[in-house]
Amino acid sequence: MLRSIREAAGLSLSALATRTRYHKSEIGHVETGRRRASFALAAACDRELGTSPLLSVLLELDDGQGDNVKRRAMLASIGAATTMGGLGLTVLADLVRDGLLDAAEGGEDWDATIAAYNRRFVTEPSTEFGRSLLSQLMLARHQIADQGKTPERLRAVAELGQLYGLWLGNQGDVSAARNWYRTAAHLADRSEHTPTRVYVRGRALSRGIYEGYTVRETIDGVDETLSLSKVPTLGALEAYSALVHVHALTGNLAEGRRAVIGMRRVADGLPEADVLKVAGPVQRTASFNSYLECRIGSMKEAERAFSEAEPVLRPVPVWLADARIYYGRARVSHGDTAGGVAFALDAIRRLRHDVRVVGLGVSDLLTAVPAGYRSDELDELRTFAAAGSAPWENLS
Repeated sequence: MLRSIREAAGLSLSALATRTRYHKSEIGHVETGRRRASFALAAACDRELGTSPLLSVLLELDDGQGDNVKRRAMLASIGAATTMGGLGLTVLADLVRDGLLDAAEGGEDWDATIAAYNRRFVTEPSTEFGRSLLSQLMLARHQIADQGKTPERLRAVAELGQLYGLWLGNQGDVSAARNWYRTAAHLADRSEHTPTRVYVRGRALSRGIYEGYTVRETIDGVDETLSLSKVPTLGALEAYSALVHVHALTGNLAEGRRAVIGMRRVADGLPEADVLKVAGPVQRTASFNSYLECRIGSMKEAERAFSEAEPVLRPVPVWLADARIYYGRARVSHGDTAGGVAFALDAIRRLRHDVRVVGLGVSDLLTAVPAGYRSDELDELRTFAAAGSAPWENLS
C-alpha cells in the first residue's frame, strides 16, 4: 500500500528515502511486506507524502488488535482503492474515516451519507466526487459481505449506486451508467423499500432520454414507476420530470405542461424534510418548468419561467447553468442570436466542472442558431458542446 501511495505521489523509492532520511532498502522491505513499518517511519512517510495521519492510522489498524473482520474489510477497501490507481488521498482518508466509525461501532448514518453525496453531485460533481462515491460503495460491499444483507444496507447501496451511474453518465460513459441503473433497481427491489424502488427508476428515466432511452421506453417506464406507489415520493417527481423531457424534445407543449403540473402535485404532497432539501423538489420543478418553456414555449413564458427558476437554482450550480443555457436558447430561437449566445457562454464559463448534460444543452442551443451566423463567442461556445449524438437526433 505504501508503494501505491508513493507512486501516486510521483516519487521514486530513492526520492522518498532521501526525504524521510530512511534507507531505501528499509522502505523497500516495508513496501514488499518483508518488514513491518515502525511508527516513526509511517509518520515520516505521512509527512513527506502529505498523507498525515493516513499511514500511521493504517499501521495502528494492522497491529493485530481489535475486530479482525472490521479491520479486514477496511484494509481490503483501501487496498482495492490504491491498486485502481489515481483514486486520490482524499478518498483514502474517507475510507479510513468510515473504517474508524465502524471500528468504534458507531455505524454509518446512511441517510446522511446519501444526502451529502446527492448535494455534492449537483454542486461539485468532480472526478474526486466520483472516486469518493466509489469508495463508499466499496465499503458498503464489504459490510454486506462480512455482516450480511439488511434492508437498510440494500437501500443505501441502491441509492448510492444510482448516483454513481448518474455521475458516470455525466462523464460520457452512458453504457456503464445504464448498467448501474439496472443494478440499482435490482438492489432496491431486494430491499423491499418502496420509495427507493420508485426513486431509482424515476431518476434513471429522467436522465434516460439523454442516454439512449427511446420515447416509448421512457413513457412505459414512467407508467410502471408511478404504479409502484400511490403515495407522493421523490421518485414520482422524477418520473414526471422524464415526461417533461420527452414532451419538450418532441414539441408537445401542452403535455409537457401537464407533466410539470404532475411534478408540482407530487411536490405539494411530500414531507417537509424533502421539500427543504438544497436540490429538492422545489428546485427540481422550477428547473424543468424553465427548461420546457425555454425550449418550446413563447419568449414571454420563457422569461417568466426562467425568472422564477433562477433565484431558487443559485445553490445548485449545475442546474442553474443548464437553466441559463436554455434561456440563452430561447433568446436565440426568438431572434436575439448574439444575446442568447453570449448569455449561454457566460453560464458555461461560470461552471467549474465538465458535465455532459450541460454540454448537451449547449448542443441543443447550437441547433437554434441561424445558418450563416458567425461570431467569436459562438466559436467558443461550440467548444463546450457534448460529443456524440444528441437525444433529439435519435427520438423514436
